[in-house]
Amino acid sequence: MRPVDLSIVIAVYNEQEVLAELERRLTAALRAMGKSYEIILVDDGSRDESLPLLLRLQGGDPEHIRVLSFTRNFGHHIALTAGLDHAKGDVIVMMDADLQDQPEEIPKLLAKLNEGYDVVWGERETRQFRWYKNLSSKLFLWLMNSVARSEVHLDSSIFRAMRREVADDLRQMREKARYLPGLVRWIGYKQTSVPVVHGKRFAGQTKYSFWRLIKLALSTATSFSAAPLQFATVAGMSTAALATLAVVYILIRKMLGGYAVPGYASIMIAIFFFGALQLIVIGLMGEYISRIYREAQGRPLYLLRDLETGSGHRVPGSGYGVSVEPARTLSSLSDSERNELLKAIERDSRLPMSKIFSGKLANYHFAQWEKFDPYVFIERNGNGISAVCFLSELAWDTRVLGIPSGRILYANAFGGAVELFRINALKTVLGNCLDVARAKKLRLLDARISSEDLFVTRAFEAAGFHLVDVLLTLGASRAKFGRMLGEGSYTRVGDSIQFGNGISIRPMRLEDEAALARISASSFGDHTMIQDRFFLEPIIAEDRARKLFEEWFQTLARKHAEGKATILVSELNGVACGYLAMEPMSAPGGGTWLRDSLNAVAEESRGRGVYRALVLGAFEYAWEHGAAGLFTKTQASTNRVVNSWLHLGGDVLESAATLHWTN
Repeated sequence: MRPVDLSIVIAVYNEQEVLAELERRLTAALRAMGKSYEIILVDDGSRDESLPLLLRLQGGDPEHIRVLSFTRNFGHHIALTAGLDHAKGDVIVMMDADLQDQPEEIPKLLAKLNEGYDVVWGERETRQFRWYKNLSSKLFLWLMNSVARSEVHLDSSIFRAMRREVADDLRQMREKARYLPGLVRWIGYKQTSVPVVHGKRFAGQTKYSFWRLIKLALSTATSFSAAPLQFATVAGMSTAALATLAVVYILIRKMLGGYAVPGYASIMIAIFFFGALQLIVIGLMGEYISRIYREAQGRPLYLLRDLETGSGHRVPGSGYGVSVEPARTLSSLSDSERNELLKAIERDSRLPMSKIFSGKLANYHFAQWEKFDPYVFIERNGNGISAVCFLSELAWDTRVLGIPSGRILYANAFGGAVELFRINALKTVLGNCLDVARAKKLRLLDARISSEDLFVTRAFEAAGFHLVDVLLTLGASRAKFGRMLGEGSYTRVGDSIQFGNGISIRPMRLEDEAALARISASSFGDHTMIQDRFFLEPIIAEDRARKLFEEWFQTLARKHAEGKATILVSELNGVACGYLAMEPMSAPGGGTWLRDSLNAVAEESRGRGVYRALVLGAFEYAWEHGAAGLFTKTQASTNRVVNSWLHLGGDVLESAATLHWTN
């Protein structure tokens, strides 16, 4: 996205009589400034010919004019929010379309901004409204200042200029009830006003009726303050005091022998008064509750129409992010797009294996993901890529589980750890990812994300994923090998390790393959050794699982014969009873780590220290062959695996949440 000096954001609703003159005067004023600029016109679901006129204006000056169109009328301040979301200027000016905010006054705002201010709004010298509109507007702003206590200046208006950083912070505030001057004031920064000439409406009718102003005032007051609720407490205490005084008055009159207070009029007045007061209080409570309800629904602030096809398309649930690109495969991206994507991923401090390896980890993972040619989902904002998701259809998982399956190889939104927009941005790309998964008829998606990033976990859960288990990466770097092996009690005899209790470890031989394949097939029933938790959703038939584990081992056995993997065999009293298969992995920072890819122990040999001996033998092999480290991945629920590695002195190198989505 090409940056510009100045973005002008304008909301348009049924303004067909104004648009041509607006474009003429605005373009002339902006060209006279000598700055690069863009004009963002947001059609707020107009019912007249505003949208066709806007598109013609864009066609006449596509370099400077951009048009957005809502699928329906979402409201003035939400339309301005959409323009802010899409603005890419260093300075952003908001104004109305009716030419009461005059384009020729924009230089006054910018001149004041250059004095060191972050926000400058136009203070109208004389208000060119009719008397009843002036009165209603002043009543509204008085309510804002006194009841809502938002500190909005009495003559505050939409017409204002703000720096990019202010707009970026404003984008993070996604509440449905929006009054932008109040939100801008709440943000802080250095703000001031400058006198501007307020013009008369060029044509058409105002879109803010008296009733609409009342609704906006009520919505704004309840958005910026709890004062209306506090009114209920004060009113209740006041009326209780009046009632007490009335009772005392009546008792005194009675005790002094005075005549009884006659008539039902006072009773009716009291009933009407307290009834009205109760209705007001209930209404105020209902307003706050309805606001909570709307926020909890999590619906988008707005939906944009695809102006090429005329259909609506997804916009981030927060209204955040400038655009959501359609899904494309990784191989279809241009070199510049791939480089941009890689730079975005490099910003992620919690990439898989980031606590284990140094070096360019993003390049390493990117190369691994390229092998699957996944679908790529990207969301952008004014600063570039804001969220990414990679979805791959996995043939192996589909075969193992018996249903069409896929995996989210990577998904994250970039920003501070506790910034709400990260959740919203990630929910957006995940939502688009799930749309593709449904279209592809995938029944299960598997995702693994850092257990430390709770905001990302929350975004996945909001998208419909649920936690299955925690995947632990256990192991140690070469620096710990010596101490770990020094605590083991074994002797080396030729190419085998003897433990003195009938257990020995040696490399696999050709004649071992059939027996070890049978052990693999039987290992599915050992819920303390195998990473079985994954296979509970969905449940795999045991006979099918046995066959799959046997095939998995046979694949590793072929790699062992080709020198691409190493299988260590455990013997108990001279009989093969288990194995541990390791594959080499080139580390991004240099050196080669060994990965425990698969292991199994015969059912009759479990509980006798066989697996512990296999792990110790694997560390001995890694030490002798100059490996930079050794690790395994296992679910946290596989207690015997976890305990064996930790008791030998290994570490928990990484923890990742395993999440599933089912269709």
